[in-house]
Amino acid sequence: MARQPADFYRTKGLDVMTNLLQAHPDIDGVFAENDEMALGAIKALGAKAGKSVQVVGFDGTPDGLKAVQEGTLYASVAQQPKELGRIAVENALRAAEDEKTEETVKVPVKVVTKENVAGFGG
Repeated sequence: MARQPADFYRTKGLDVMTNLLQAHPDIDGVFAENDEMALGAIKALGAKAGKSVQVVGFDGTPDGLKAVQEGTLYASVAQQPKELGRIAVENALRAAEDEKTEETVKVPVKVVTKENVAGFGG
């Protein structure tokens, strides 16, 4: 296992993946903390992406969903902005009424794969 930051940029994701491939040519999986870095890794992987190397991103962005549909991105973990907003407003109203709110609030995410990407507008 190897880690290297790409600062959430696609071009840095490409550079990092290129470097990692030199040190680890037999890599078979990549997890990127956002779709932009995952898409950069896919570009560096070329024909390996979606075939011998599975790449997973995070965010469920339009470009990420397109890559899932095309099969180069194995999956993206999609956040739910409407749910994030709803929960944020509920907690803001509670705070405004001096009601107790949780310090950490978890919002469910959904894993988007080729099998269910159509339901995400991909």
